[in-house]
Amino acid sequence: MRTRPLAVTLSLTLAVASSGDTIVQEGGLSGSAGPPTEHLIELDRFDTLDGTRQLNFVLLEFTTALFAESVTTGKGGIVEASAALWADYFLFDGPIIAETDTSISTTVDNSEPPVATLYLDTDEVAVEYTSPRDLAPWIGTGTILLSATAQLTVEESPPDVIEWFAGGEVTYRVTYDFDPVVPCPADLDGSGAVDSADLAILLSAWKTADGDLDGDGTTGAEDLTVLLAAWGDC
Repeated sequence: MRTRPLAVTLSLTLAVASSGDTIVQEGGLSGSAGPPTEHLIELDRFDTLDGTRQLNFVLLEFTTALFAESVTTGKGGIVEASAALWADYFLFDGPIIAETDTSISTTVDNSEPPVATLYLDTDEVAVEYTSPRDLAPWIGTGTILLSATAQLTVEESPPDVIEWFAGGEVTYRVTYDFDPVVPCPADLDGSGAVDSADLAILLSAWKTADGDLDGDGTTGAEDLTVLLAAWGDC
């Protein structure tokens, strides 16, 4: 049996990217063929920045890719070769939230002249949290932990007749989707206060959507009530 490393980086360093109204954290697991190994994934919680951002959903995406290569020697014989790579993910030391599973199994005719053959299997799964109850643990400062267990197995029978290599990648991607929150929606001109200038803007937008403060899609008496209730400094 010959193996290549489980070529994934559970370097606990995360690639954190922000683009528009999303924040992305991604990384992977690392190890070699053998018994199951456990890993901790440390993620930054979603910071509302004093209520100026609202979390819409959290999307977790897990991908496992298994690759293998056989190289015949032309010395005869039939070889049964296989490889498998799986990963289970857990949140807050709780029940399993996602699992990926890949496998490759092949019969190699070693009577052929030396030839190399490549194999690939992939599995992807996504988990989305949208309800306030499910989002609550993700919101705040500091970090949140996921745990993962992964295993790569590689077998060939009879052994050492052909060259049989296997390895893989186990990666994760966590996306926070959010909207900015306007702290003072009645401050229509952005001056930091609700005053006569905002009242003028609202009245000029009457029966249009431009001065809508209550979310009904038009500007009317209800919006005027909202503006007057917010009168003064924000």
